[in-house]
Amino acid sequence: MRFKKIRGWKRRIKQLEEWKKDSNFLDINFLRVYGVEYRKIFNFDEQYFIPNWFKREIVLSFIDVFKRWEAQAKDEFEEFYMCLHINETDIFNSEIIIVIADAINVYKSKFKKVENYIPMPDWIITFDNKEWSPYYLHSVWLQDEINSLSDADKRKLMKQLVRVNKNKVNSRELQEYIIRDSIFWCLDIEYI
Repeated sequence: MRFKKIRGWKRRIKQLEEWKKDSNFLDINFLRVYGVEYRKIFNFDEQYFIPNWFKREIVLSFIDVFKRWEAQAKDEFEEFYMCLHINETDIFNSEIIIVIADAINVYKSKFKKVENYIPMPDWIITFDNKEWSPYYLHSVWLQDEINSLSDADKRKLMKQLVRVNKNKVNSRELQEYIIRDSIFWCLDIEYI
């Protein structure tokens, strides 16, 4: 069996360095107007295995931006909430978020903490003795979307069901199925 060499890691590291440089400065005006500001990492056009050493580099870059945002926010706001989400299954679905004012409680109520112990991936790096906490990442499915799936896929999806929400839209009742997708690791800081 021949293994294909994956090329382009120097290019990926340069992309990551550029992302970090572009993300270092918090858009204070945007945050004041909308109450929230966030950054996601770039994504690769091609999908393939991402080695742990590169995931670690991504986490380190997020941590650097997190520290810079925290310092900038301390100078500008009396209260704010910041969190860093590292998605365990898709590193490119990770993000750093900062919220202020009324958005703090709204944002914090959106996530459900994992109650059972699960091991943290070894590529997630700790810093400043802060503790990472695991949370569930959910998606919302409508009944029509679920009906379009095969029976096997429906059963698989329903095993991850968290709850069903019933909403009325134009006098029509819609059911939203909240499905557990994956785990993300959260590092958060709140200043009040």
